[in-house]
Amino acid sequence: MRPFAIVPALLSWLTIVDCVSTGGGFCDPETGDDFQRAHVGLIISPIMSIRMIREIEIYWNHVKYRSGDTIALYESSLPGELTDDLEPIYTLIPNAPSGIKRTGLQAAFVPTSSLTFVQQCLQYHVAWLRNGTIRQTNCLQTQPHWMAARRDILGSLPMSRMFMPGTHDSASYAIHERANSENIVERFVITQDVDVLAQLIYGVRYLDIRVGHYPNTNSIWWANHGVFKSVPMQNVVNQVKFFLDNTNEIVIFDIQEFPVGFGKNLGVHHDFVGFLEEQFAGYYLPKSYGWTSTLNTIWSSGKRLIIGYDEKRVVSRYESIWPCVTHQWGNVRNIEDLFNYLNRIETESLGHPRAIPRSAMAELTPNTWDVILNRLGSIRQMAEKVNINVTNWYNSKWQHTANIVAVDFVRSSGIIETAIEWNERRNSHC
Repeated sequence: MRPFAIVPALLSWLTIVDCVSTGGGFCDPETGDDFQRAHVGLIISPIMSIRMIREIEIYWNHVKYRSGDTIALYESSLPGELTDDLEPIYTLIPNAPSGIKRTGLQAAFVPTSSLTFVQQCLQYHVAWLRNGTIRQTNCLQTQPHWMAARRDILGSLPMSRMFMPGTHDSASYAIHERANSENIVERFVITQDVDVLAQLIYGVRYLDIRVGHYPNTNSIWWANHGVFKSVPMQNVVNQVKFFLDNTNEIVIFDIQEFPVGFGKNLGVHHDFVGFLEEQFAGYYLPKSYGWTSTLNTIWSSGKRLIIGYDEKRVVSRYESIWPCVTHQWGNVRNIEDLFNYLNRIETESLGHPRAIPRSAMAELTPNTWDVILNRLGSIRQMAEKVNINVTNWYNSKWQHTANIVAVDFVRSSGIIETAIEWNERRNSHC
């Protein structure tokens, strides 16, 4: 069994349910239900080799686990609850309160075209059994309507008080149906394994976009990761609009960098804003609404796209673009330093509420020599080490302060379901 890739000093609170800090009695022994704050879930490993892709991993957190408890993985094309006649395709016996286990099983490829705008389980279910009885279940699932479905709970909140799942370098994606090996560029450029539309359907609501200007190509505007082109910006725009057309969700489209073709030429920025205004006409919320607007106010406007823009001189000229979200980068190279950085920013946020949302960028940042010598591995390998830790930290320690949390390879984390759960718990007083 592979334990959490986490330093020993952090293990103590990972194995303690957050009774005191929640103040909500979630693990009150008087309830008689020791599964009330337990969790079992499924993630998709980002690791890809010539032998394996999309390996299913099971993770759990259950302080009151008992000897003889079993966690089982099921495969079913039927939506909804597990049935008694299903045989598990994999089982494990948890031997610690928290853990993660590779199953050696490869999840089926699900193209974006097969995803719907109805919340659905995607073939794989997991269950915690005690004495042969299913006590808790979960599944690989989509979350296309989670904000609108909780409008009564979340409607009075501004974006800065939401817990929003996000992706880092959202448009730097590569979709592989079959196992393969990455070339040297892909190892340090690709940050997601599904496209932007799929990210949104899975539940992401914050998109971190970097843009390049290539005037001598058929597609002038491209989504970039650093100096490397990813996909034409038109593709990304079309995916976002398609999602907005089919849901009542609110999306932040945050343009954070302009690594190629902009330089100090504000004229290029004006051209790009013109492109955004033309493409997103009828979708974007005017800046005059402001970051302090509540979700209900945004819904009432009929415009549900907020375009952030990382160039203050340009933002001041247009109603279509907003001051961008504040990125909080640790620029760290190991798990312990990432924990310390995130702990600092989340602790500081307790007494300093912000008007402009902030995004905890929950990734490691290799330096040039790390890349040259492959000291930290590829982005996929770094995400494999980081994401399960980030999931547990934001489910056990910073669940009350989290705003936006952006990760690489979002399906290899549980940040979406963590955000949904804690948005409910933080705001429904239960």
